Amino acid sequence: MGAIDAIRPSESNPRPPARFGIDSRSGAGNVLSRLWQLYCKLASKRRSRLALDELSTHLLDDIGVSEKEARRESAVPFWR
Repeated sequence: MGAIDAIRPSESNPRPPARFGIDSRSGAGNVLSRLWQLYCKLASKRRSRLALDELSTHLLDDIGVSEKEARRESAVPFWR
């Protein structure tokens, strides 16, 4: 028995590291990364809809959107 074995005995059947269903080798990233990406996507949509709601009738005409369409789109919840 060596000094290392006395400090940390070797296990005959070591457990594999817990992965919680996440493959770290895949390009998808971990759960927190995916949640952050989802949050950023939803926040971007919400900011765009709020900006659309603030446009004047003249600017809406420039982009080819009626005032009614703009108001309806800006009222859509952020999760859609």
